[in-house]
Amino acid sequence: MRAAAQPSTTDVLSAALDVREAARHAVRGKGDADAVLTALSAVIDHDHASLSRWDPMLRRHVTLAGSYPVGTTRYIETRLHDDPAFALIRHAPGTTSWWHDVPAPVRGASTGFQEVLEPLGVQDGVAQCLFSADGRYVGILNLSTTRARCDQPAVRAVMTLLGECLAAVADPLAGHRSTGPGGAGHACAVLLPDAEDGGERGSGKGAAPVTVSGEPLPGLTEAGSPLVALLRRTAARRTLPATVLVPYRQRMLELHLTRGGGGTVVVCRTVTRPAALSPRELEVLAELTQGRTNREIADRLYVSPRTVATHIEHILAKLDVPNRVAAAGRAVAWGLEPAP
Repeated sequence: MRAAAQPSTTDVLSAALDVREAARHAVRGKGDADAVLTALSAVIDHDHASLSRWDPMLRRHVTLAGSYPVGTTRYIETRLHDDPAFALIRHAPGTTSWWHDVPAPVRGASTGFQEVLEPLGVQDGVAQCLFSADGRYVGILNLSTTRARCDQPAVRAVMTLLGECLAAVADPLAGHRSTGPGGAGHACAVLLPDAEDGGERGSGKGAAPVTVSGEPLPGLTEAGSPLVALLRRTAARRTLPATVLVPYRQRMLELHLTRGGGGTVVVCRTVTRPAALSPRELEVLAELTQGRTNREIADRLYVSPRTVATHIEHILAKLDVPNRVAAAGRAVAWGLEPAP
């Protein structure tokens, strides 16, 4: 069988422009990381791909989009940063390392090469560490192919040039430039006034929040809304500053609360759901942090206890933990709160 013809330099450059445009849309909240990987397939015809963000608080990678098997994705998220090959990749010229560039001794010492990639039949690929304009490490791109080599000179050059726009997709601060509510990375800030005289902090009573920046999500500036009541309870119960995650209307919200200006300043942004959990699984996991039984969770979420049990099975598998107590502990570490 004849090998597929390699794309021309013109084709590679044209595909790179499409990647850059997809990345711009993702940063602005008009697209997502999946679209970026799809565009990259025209530059490198990959079999597996992953774009991951580095979370400095959790000290691990978080997958934004990917097509690797579950075990490989778990390795990238939780173990890649400790792999001997990662140090080489991170400090490589241009921050881009191709499969055949990695020295044999490094491959031999790398769990990622020996136990993760080679069993997949990987023949070539690239790992590209991503850095923001101010020098912060923000994430990594991994592309793998099980077919012929894909590192022709034009592709090598283009991948290096794409590093900046790919980094913007992974950079959580770059996402703050989104302008539409609910889009990927959308951020806004409100000032939550202290409770009115006679009301207790956390009682849910008080004036409506005031928009400080951005376009607030529905319910974030309504005095009596469940979301605002949750903010008041959080401000009352936690030591500020504090950051919590909240499932809300099929989105995952990250809420950062600090004291200031006669109330509580809340920075709200939509974030990627952790551990590839579904919206319903996150709601169930949040209820586990409150010590509720399956029956209690079912009553609160209007589903059957059997459905709750199934969700918990999926949660344990995705988090790779042995029981619901361990799952709840993971959620507490994230700052996960039940949906309002």
